Amino acid sequence: MTFGRPLKVVIIDDQPVIRQAIVGLLRGEADVQIVGQASDGEEGLKVVFATQPDVITLDLEMPKLDGFAFLRLLMAKQPRPVVIVSSHATRESVFRALELGAVEFVAKPSRIASQNDLLPVREDLLRKLRTVTRLSIRSVAERMRLQGQGVRLRTRSSEDLLANMHIPIEPGVTQPPRYLVCIGASTGGPPAIATLLQALDPKLPVAVLITQHMPHKFTAAFVDRLRRTTLWPVSEASPDLPIVAGEVLVAPAGHSLCVYRDGNQLRIQPPGQVREPTSGYVPSIDRMFSAAAEAMGKAVVAVILSGMSGDGVEGVRAVYKAGGRVLVESPQSAVMPSMPEEAIQTGSVHDVGPLPKLASLIIRQVLSRPM
Repeated sequence: MTFGRPLKVVIIDDQPVIRQAIVGLLRGEADVQIVGQASDGEEGLKVVFATQPDVITLDLEMPKLDGFAFLRLLMAKQPRPVVIVSSHATRESVFRALELGAVEFVAKPSRIASQNDLLPVREDLLRKLRTVTRLSIRSVAERMRLQGQGVRLRTRSSEDLLANMHIPIEPGVTQPPRYLVCIGASTGGPPAIATLLQALDPKLPVAVLITQHMPHKFTAAFVDRLRRTTLWPVSEASPDLPIVAGEVLVAPAGHSLCVYRDGNQLRIQPPGQVREPTSGYVPSIDRMFSAAAEAMGKAVVAVILSGMSGDGVEGVRAVYKAGGRVLVESPQSAVMPSMPEEAIQTGSVHDVGPLPKLASLIIRQVLSRPM
C-alpha cells in the first residue's frame, strides 16, 4: 500500500502519559498524522470507525474493553493493521494478540514517565508503523480462519503416508533427524509458524529449526506459545545437546541458529563460534539456511514465510545449490509479502503456496524421497 498523504494513526492506551509520549515521538514526522486517541477498546472502536486510520497502536491491558476484545471486534468488522505497543511484562500476551490479528509489536519500557522514556524504541515504532501498511489485511483474515484448524490441515493422503512409514523407531530412543525443516519468518510470522507446525506431525523423522525476527526477551514467550498451541516439544536452541528427530528448536534472540556435524550427530554451534552478519538481522535466516545446507545437503527443506525483505536470499540459494528443497509461502497469502517475493526472485525456489499446501509439501518431501 502506497500513500500520497500522511499515514493516519490512532493511539489506544489507557494511560494518558503513554499516549502523550507516543504522540510526542511521532510529532514532527511529515508522513505521520495522529488522527485520534482512546483510553480503552470501546472508545477505540468508535475513534477507528470515525477516523478510518491506516494503522493503530494498541495497548492490551485496558478497562471496559481490553486489547484482545478490541482485536476480535475490529477484525470482524473493519480489519486494519494493528501494532501492539507492550511492555516486557506482557510479552506472553503479545503472541495471543498476534493470533487475534495484530501484525507487529514494539517492546516498550515497563516504566514510562515521559516521552524520553520511549526514545529507545522510536525508530522501531516508526519503521513498523510505516511498513505494516504494506501488508495484506485479507491475508490476516485468512490466517485467522486457518488458526485452530492446523490438525485438520493434515490431508488423508498425508496421514496414510505417516501410517505407512518404514522407519524403525524404538520407543524411548532418540534418533538423529533424517531431514531438517528450517523455517524463516519476520513480520506476520509467529501465527503462520504456529499454523504450519499444527499441520505437521511430530512423528515425522525431522527436526524443525526456526528463525523468527523479534525483539530481545520475547523468544522465551514465543517458545512457550508454540509449546502450548502445537503437539511439538519446542525449546530455544542450545549447543549442549544433540539435535534429535521430533523436536522444534527456535533461534534465541541475538544469536543465529547454526548446525554442524559432530560424527553421526547434529549439534548447534555455540554463539561465540558463529560468524554473525555485520549488518541486517540477528538471528539470521541466511546463516541458519546456509549452515543447514552445509551440514545436511539435500536433506534440508527450507521454508520462507511472511516477512520483510532483507534476510533469507543467500540462504535460499545455498540450500538450492546443496540439493535441498526450498518452499515459499505465496505472496498473495502472506501477511507481509516482501520476504517471499525476494526469495522467489532468486530463481532458487521449488514450490510456492499457502500454508496448507506447504505443510502437505513438507510431509510428502520428507516421507517419499529416498535417502
